[in-house]
Amino acid sequence: MKLITLMWLLICCLPAAWASNGPAAARVNGEEISQFRLERYFAEYLEDQGRAVASIRNPKAYRQLRRAALDALIDRELLWQESRKRGVRIDEQTLQQQINQTRTALGGAEPFSRRLQEAGFDEASYRDYLARELAAQQMFAALLRQRFTRTQQMLIKVAPDADAATQAQAQLRLMQMRASIIATAGFVSATVRSPFGWHLVYLQNHWEASDVSNMQGLESVGGERARQQQAQARRQVLAQLRSQNRIERIDDD
Repeated sequence: MKLITLMWLLICCLPAAWASNGPAAARVNGEEISQFRLERYFAEYLEDQGRAVASIRNPKAYRQLRRAALDALIDRELLWQESRKRGVRIDEQTLQQQINQTRTALGGAEPFSRRLQEAGFDEASYRDYLARELAAQQMFAALLRQRFTRTQQMLIKVAPDADAATQAQAQLRLMQMRASIIATAGFVSATVRSPFGWHLVYLQNHWEASDVSNMQGLESVGGERARQQQAQARRQVLAQLRSQNRIERIDDD
């Protein structure tokens, strides 16, 4: 998790106790995202794009930007809820390391404590909130890796009652094929016998674990095609989460 994300948590996120105060902007499986939280995040969202609320003259553009900000908050909530379902836990060492980095980035203990108070946190509630954000980001990274992990198999058909020589010949041929792909595959199994013949299972495509900053995805890698594939995967992962959960968008009404 990058330091800019940690700073964002202190600047525009709120403790969980505050998130449910006041009118709701949306509900995700019954969990509220408050109007107050949306307003605060919307300002930060516009600032990241080099814009200010007062500079937006077109009502349609304003609604589109506000909807995009609410989308981002809904996605964060979906990922957090999914991480709870799957039992994602952030260990104390990781939490403390992130807190130490944020404290250093803000200039030490005193500015860090002051920023916590300004954002409505104490150290305990900030620790809880940080654990939540990290778990959501880990969940997103895991879902992306699943989408970009594809297994393939090779099969040499052999009759169940084939003699030992035929079995050995098929297995040898499969091992030769294994040698040709082992350098480029992320994982290649040993040969496996089934009633259909001899199988070889290998991992064709795999992403290593990566940081997912601000819920916007993995760092871009070389090549426009790779970036397009990653962007598509991010959209697909989030779209699938939305379709599988109950979302009520009150702010759009």
